[in-house]
Amino acid sequence: MAKTDEMIYGDLKRIFFHYLIPSIGGMLGTSLYVLGDTMIVGRGLGAEGLAALNISIPLINVFNGFGLLFGIGGSTALSVDRGKGETHGINRIFTKSMLLSAMTGIILTLLRIFFLDDLVRILGGEGQTFYMSRDYLGILLSFSIFFLCNTTLMIFVRNDGSPNIAMASMLIGSVVNVILDYVFIIKLNWGMWGGALATGFSPVIGLIILSVHFIKKKNSIKLEPLKGSFGKVKRLIKNGVPSWIVECSAGLVIFSFNQVLLGISGEKGVAAYSIIANLSLIATAIFTGVGQGIQPIISVNYGAENPKRFLKTVEMGIFTSLLLGILFYLIGFLFPEQLIGIFIRNNPDIIPITTTGIRIYFLSFLCMGVNIVLTSYIQSKEEAKASLIISLLRGLILVLLLVNLLPKWIGIKGVWWTLPLTEFLTLFISFFLFSKIRRVWDFMRI
Repeated sequence: MAKTDEMIYGDLKRIFFHYLIPSIGGMLGTSLYVLGDTMIVGRGLGAEGLAALNISIPLINVFNGFGLLFGIGGSTALSVDRGKGETHGINRIFTKSMLLSAMTGIILTLLRIFFLDDLVRILGGEGQTFYMSRDYLGILLSFSIFFLCNTTLMIFVRNDGSPNIAMASMLIGSVVNVILDYVFIIKLNWGMWGGALATGFSPVIGLIILSVHFIKKKNSIKLEPLKGSFGKVKRLIKNGVPSWIVECSAGLVIFSFNQVLLGISGEKGVAAYSIIANLSLIATAIFTGVGQGIQPIISVNYGAENPKRFLKTVEMGIFTSLLLGILFYLIGFLFPEQLIGIFIRNNPDIIPITTTGIRIYFLSFLCMGVNIVLTSYIQSKEEAKASLIISLLRGLILVLLLVNLLPKWIGIKGVWWTLPLTEFLTLFISFFLFSKIRRVWDFMRI
């Protein structure tokens, strides 16, 4: 209960940054292993390697999506119950979340055994990229259970008062991945297979580090026998579905962008988008870190019926996201060539396309962070319907509609304009839902 009392009565700014910085660090870790692959694959295997990697990235989104489904879903329910003082069922919530994560990981691993070639073709692999994508996806699917359990456990460890351990697990795992990428691809010449193997080791390292939270007995949650009971799973799933939609739809969006770009400019366009998508992954991870960092603070104070405190937390999250969004846009607008140089050099066919794409695509960051924070706020209060609406619009409906319409009118620039317009439109809807829910809460308090 000491951790809960600190959330409710402690210095809010200190608590905000105590969770914010490790949360951002942890989410950066989840993106850095993809970024590390892209950098080294681009340098070691060229544009074909980048195209094959971008075809494979949606699977990473699926892993993260299910990890967030059970991690955010379970930890939100856990935090709200703690705020209410109802702590008798929190171990069951944790156990169910981890068990569901492991079971889903096993199911995804079976895809590697029975449907690998079909999956590669569905994602757009053909010619040389088919074999490179097959190597990458085959290894990743073998590590499915580790990816899912690592993401789910990381969220619970952070919410259980150890955000620094959660951050360390992701960052150290990512550093190991980058080192192994270099060794396997550049030194040993193992190609895409080696890059995937390095990526697969990352969540294994993360799980080992997360176990410190339990070995040193810093935990107030633990696994317990369920005795056949799977009650309240619906609550867990409802809380986590918006995060699952956003993350898994990101994979669908990458797939859709790849298909449109293949029709407009072939593998050059896909390679350019691979660079832009990976740069965007970093910004998105930081924004998601802000959203996840405020989640336990909001949920606990919502459960404790302390609206002034959780609304102040939202305001700090919005302000932080706005500043970060402006910074990211300025970096992309002023230094696109330098950003491209991280991944590939001396390619006159790809650099001009990517430069234009970065300057347009990065406009989305001006609104993206605010949208993520507002969604996290609504989700943290277990307002599943409103959170689901925003997630579907932002992650699926608007972006798929625009990416299939805009290129018909303005060519490849229509692909780059898709995400900025999606984020701007979503922002208006997010503020409407945010203000509506806030008015309902204030009315109930009168």
